[in-house]
This record gives sequence, structure tokens and C-alpha cells, in this order.
Amino acid sequence: MWFMTEERELMRNVAREFVEQEVLPVSLEMDMKEEYPLQLFRRAGELGLIGVVYPEEFGGLGGDWITKLLITEELSKGYPTLNIAIGAHSSLAGGALNLLGSTEQKHKYLTPAVKGEQILALASTEAAGCFNMGEFQSRAVLDGDEWVINGSKIFITNIGVADTYIVTARTADHYDHVTRKGFSMFLVEKGTPGLELGKFENKLGWHGSNTGPVYFKNCRVPKENLLGPLHDSVGAFALSACDEYMSCGAVGLGIAEACYDRALAYTKERMQQGKSMYEAHQVIRHKFARMDTEIECLRALSFSTAAIRDTGTYPLALARMCKTKGYETAMLCANEAVQLFGGLGVVRETGVERFLRDARLLGIAGGAIEALFDQINMFKDNNMEFLVRQVQS
Repeated sequence: MWFMTEERELMRNVAREFVEQEVLPVSLEMDMKEEYPLQLFRRAGELGLIGVVYPEEFGGLGGDWITKLLITEELSKGYPTLNIAIGAHSSLAGGALNLLGSTEQKHKYLTPAVKGEQILALASTEAAGCFNMGEFQSRAVLDGDEWVINGSKIFITNIGVADTYIVTARTADHYDHVTRKGFSMFLVEKGTPGLELGKFENKLGWHGSNTGPVYFKNCRVPKENLLGPLHDSVGAFALSACDEYMSCGAVGLGIAEACYDRALAYTKERMQQGKSMYEAHQVIRHKFARMDTEIECLRALSFSTAAIRDTGTYPLALARMCKTKGYETAMLCANEAVQLFGGLGVVRETGVERFLRDARLLGIAGGAIEALFDQINMFKDNNMEFLVRQVQS
């Protein structure tokens, strides 16, 4: 591939070996038990798979986004849930922390996070919808040397295991829908009085990713736990979300490739009347040709977008395309794999239907694809560079 280098090949091989030796032997059982992959998370941190794109000053590898996507692809082939837990931690929460945090905040929170020693969660989404911030109800008020936060969040990933929650709350009377001013972000550590967690949601897919509500009831945090500028920190969320959406392309790619590989092996081994299914039926070979075509289209989109990101540019529209295309390709390949396996495809112990369930959540979690299509048009039709300049300044 045009984007491969010796260094990137090395990191991909580290991730591939980790998946083959440590992830695959336990992933199906963990999915069935809906167990959070804590030990695998820690191990990924030890191997440097979490902190690839973060500065060496804060414990990262100082690497690039192409390498990050290669790792994401490999992890998603073996256990998409593990990658979702890492993505919510490193791309969303960690991305906002890296963009907005002071040097002191980064040393305290980001350094252990990129090593997998501590876990982050981004607490932003509310019942009004993750993009409809004008109707968010969470508020933060300064009282002396403390911020007092009240409100609630839903569908937050990594609850219960997170050491620190990065929380969005309204701090100004007015919210500007264009500049996104009016909201601030806060660092809230686990165990803070007034921070309460709800029950884990029993979801279709991503079993064990610990998704659920977070409540703030007169939750007091020190004044210095304000993350970024007052009233003006949510622009960073749009940029860290850009990185997350781009990574979703690699998540979809990993799921699609795993489904393709498993289905191809099965149809070549499954004998009927002296021939394998693959040899006997042209319609089956056509299915694989279509899957392969979509996989390669997704690969080209994802890694070309990562290459743009590595120049320092935020490809706001292309990143959202990565997620929508990642979802569609993963669903196509997972659905075809289940169909090709037939009755065995819907048996949980076979390990195929899990990819279909996990692929389906890509179309909703973190932003429904319908909303992302609207954003693709918005970012292509309007000059949104002010968001980047606003955050970088």
C-alpha cells in the first residue's frame, strides 16, 4: 500500500500479534458475558497502541494518524468493543484534553491516559441529541473557587471504569449556534461528591463497553478544573469528533475485513455435492467481489483522509464520510457473512453475528449517519475554518 512504511508496518504487526495472541482467545467469551475489556485496555496501553498520536512529552509516541488507523483496523478485526472503549478514551476525551488542556492538566491527566493507566470518558450527549447543544440542560456556575455542575448525560461510554470524566456544561446565558460559544468543559474525577452513575445499558452490540447515564447533582470541582477557555471550549469537541469519525472508517474496515475473511474461509471449506460453496456458485463469488470492492473503497477513503490529517489539517467533511462509509461497508460485509454461514451465522458461539451487531451501532453511536450527512454538506458548503482557528488560538 502507498501509505506503508517500515515504522508503520512495525506498529501494525505489534497490534496484529496482540490481537492474535491475547484478544481473539477471550473476545467471544467477553462479548457473551458483556465484560469490560479492562486488562486488554491496559495491555494495549503498555504496547503503545493507545498513545500513538500524542506528544512524547506526555507519554505518547509522537506518531501519525495513518499509524493510528492501522492499529484501529487490526483491533477491530478481533474485538470491535475493545477499540470502541479505546476510541472514546483516546480520540474523543483524550483529543479534547490534548487540544484544550494546560501543561499541568496534560501531565496530570493525559500522561497516564495515553499509557492506559487511567481511563477517560467524554460526558457530553444529552436527551436532546448529541448535536442539539442549544437544548442541553446541564449547567455549571462558579461559586467562589469551585464550579458547581448540575444536569445529566446519556449514552456515555466507559462509565464505571473511567478515572476522569470530561464534561460539557452551559456556562453562558446565550449559546451561539455558529461559533458554538456558551459552553465550557470540565475535568471531573471519579469519586467527586455529586457525580453519580446510572445502570449500564443492555445494548444490541458493543457488549461490555459500559454505556450509560451520568448525573451531576451539585457536583463541585475546583476552579482550575475548567478545561480550555470559559464559554468557548466546545469547538475543540468538534475537532476531536473529527478524529473519532475518521477512526470509525478504520473500525468499519476492520469489521468488514474480518467478516470477509471468515466467510471466504467457510465457503471454501463447506462442501456440497463434491464442490465447495465458493466453487459451485457464481452468485457467492459475486458477493465476495462486491465486498472486496467496498472494502478497498473504504480503505482508500480512510487512509487518504488520515494523510490529510497528518498535514495538520482537519478534514471535517471527509472524516464524516469515513464514518458513514465505514458503517455501510461494515454492515454489508457482516450481513453477507451471516447469510453465507446460514444457520451457523446466527449462533453466537460461531462468532459471526457479533460483527453484525457491532457494525449496526456504528450508524448511531457518536452521531447518527443522517445527521452526519447533513454535516458533510455543511462543511463542504461553508467555510468552517474559523472553528479550527478558534481552537488553535
